[in-house]
Amino acid sequence: MRPVLFHIGGFALYSYGVMLFAAFLAGVFVARSELNRRGLDGSSIYLIAAVAAVTGVIGARVFYVLGNLRSFYGNWGQLFDLNMRGLVFYGGLALAVPSCLLLVRWMKLPLGAVSDAVGLAMPLSLAIARVGCFLNGCCGGKPSSLPWAVTFPGSSTPVHPTQLYEMILDLAAFAFLLWARKRQHRDWDLFLLSLACYGMIRFVVEFFRTHADPHAAIFFQVMSLVLAAFALGLLLYRRARVAESGSQ
Repeated sequence: MRPVLFHIGGFALYSYGVMLFAAFLAGVFVARSELNRRGLDGSSIYLIAAVAAVTGVIGARVFYVLGNLRSFYGNWGQLFDLNMRGLVFYGGLALAVPSCLLLVRWMKLPLGAVSDAVGLAMPLSLAIARVGCFLNGCCGGKPSSLPWAVTFPGSSTPVHPTQLYEMILDLAAFAFLLWARKRQHRDWDLFLLSLACYGMIRFVVEFFRTHADPHAAIFFQVMSLVLAAFALGLLLYRRARVAESGSQ
């Protein structure tokens, strides 16, 4: 755990912010490469990524604040805490996706191809971001006696390193999407697979995570199942429609 990498005068460079920036750069690189592979202008991802970053952070922060209002009573200045602690992925997804879809339509780019490029990049970015969570000491797990349990400074209780669990699963999802990309025949498949993978990963990890609100884990697991079911259901429906039209 190392929340602050180093200080320069009175300025602190937070590890969480650094890893989020690294996750952003990795995502842009993967998405740009995928767009180029599809014969599209990979540089178009820069504006899309910038909008996704801004709206994603705003949505993720708002979602976190709404779920933890009691923590901010009497200390509203923490709403704009610049060390970037307190972000919820689902909130970022809820605001970033419609914002970027509107932008892609305005740029007159193929929605499916761009969504697939973003979907391919997403698990790698999430894996890197979870390293930031581990260094920051947030998003931790329940007490554990397993050999790989970790003890963070300020506590004597070993806990599940849920940040690393999710990082490993995200990397596995990224490898799976690279494999699936070679067998993809339709736009949107990679994006839907990516959403389904995240939903299933988050559902599993929530069994080991701890939250200030005891009901939060159930809430996130329900959201994860809904996301995975929606993505997989839509993917199977699209494949059934293609098979049906091909048999006619």
